[in-house]
Amino acid sequence: MTTHNTAPIPENAHMPLADPALDAYYADKKLMWRNVTLIGICNIGWGVADTLVMPLVLMRLLDLGVRENIQGTISSVNGWALSFMVMYFSWKSDHTVTRFGRRRPWYFVSAPFIIGAMALFPVFNEARWVAILVGLVIVKMIFMDIVASTFSLLGIDCVRRDVLARANSVLGAAGGLVGFVIMQLAGRIIAVSEWFPFAVGAVIMTLTTLCAFGIKEPPIRHPTTEKFKIWSTFKVAALDKRIFWLMGGVALINSYLVMNSTWLWFWAKETLQLARGDIYQALSWAGLLSLVLAYPIGWIIDRWGGFRVVLLFWAGQVACFLWAMQVHDKTSLIILSLAMTVIGPLYAGADIMVYKSAPRQDIGSITSTNSCIRNAYRATLGFISGWAIYFCGHNYRVGFVMGIVMSTLAVMFFVIYRRLMHEQMGGNHIEH
Repeated sequence: MTTHNTAPIPENAHMPLADPALDAYYADKKLMWRNVTLIGICNIGWGVADTLVMPLVLMRLLDLGVRENIQGTISSVNGWALSFMVMYFSWKSDHTVTRFGRRRPWYFVSAPFIIGAMALFPVFNEARWVAILVGLVIVKMIFMDIVASTFSLLGIDCVRRDVLARANSVLGAAGGLVGFVIMQLAGRIIAVSEWFPFAVGAVIMTLTTLCAFGIKEPPIRHPTTEKFKIWSTFKVAALDKRIFWLMGGVALINSYLVMNSTWLWFWAKETLQLARGDIYQALSWAGLLSLVLAYPIGWIIDRWGGFRVVLLFWAGQVACFLWAMQVHDKTSLIILSLAMTVIGPLYAGADIMVYKSAPRQDIGSITSTNSCIRNAYRATLGFISGWAIYFCGHNYRVGFVMGIVMSTLAVMFFVIYRRLMHEQMGGNHIEH
């Protein structure tokens, strides 16, 4: 099949005209929802464990003298590494052929390193071991990057595209409920002892990892015909070069929320002077609200299409930014976290614009190109903001200002992409 550079990429590009086994797989709704449930359990378990443990690690590093400039640099180096790792591992998982499927083998290989690092954190929770503690954080980051580059694609692989946002919203709802319970209990868990939250996190991760054995991946066999090159995934994406305008917009559009989530814990601890348990409780209500909003927002994304959702998402970030400038206590922080929860899921509208333009068998190449651009940008933003905050007297609102400026710039990318697509269609309406 020949695809011109100016033509939209159809969903079935580069794929056989008919595949009975694949058609039967996606026609089986019972199987789809079983897979969604198991994927959700895995993601929720890992997400809850990470949410419980990582803030404790990062705040402890802050107490040990690893300030926001250094932590921002570490995170940025990881982001730059991830921007290339995601291309390799996503591409590699696209072409992995095993009896466990394409994505799960990478999940099973990474899990022991992540869980092991988590279990060892409290062992080295002293000033003299700070270098080892940083090393454990880096090990965990690297293998979490591999999981994010491979296993996360199952949420796209196993679901029909016409219900993609709604199916994933079910996971968001369940995650919100579990997250709320854990965040509410975090203060009590922390009070038991310093090591207890890490033990709880490691156990949760171990149990939920076992659920992945029950997932049935789609019958896609796509062995590689060439060795990976640094430009391999970009070459697939470049079949329609207009998509790079879209990917640029996707990378920038949630800059404010990225800055908020990056510095929120430090801001609450250092500037608002809140105790760790109070921070967990303040942020826990966001999970409960997401339980209510997840499916309606998924329905909106599926029905409205990406562009209008992106504009709504940007407007919501502006509102959150304006409120963040007024936050000064636990109550106002709760309101901010609830507002971010309302608008946060709308970011999926941007990503789904990319997903819907990607052929299924090369979905890893397209999404990894998107992730490469996004992660490289976020790493750069994190590096600059970390040092800017440090030199501005630990003023975390500097990061928030940088974020909203870049989110606003992203709207221009989406407008340009939409106009290019509109012109190609001869003035007819086009929406992802």
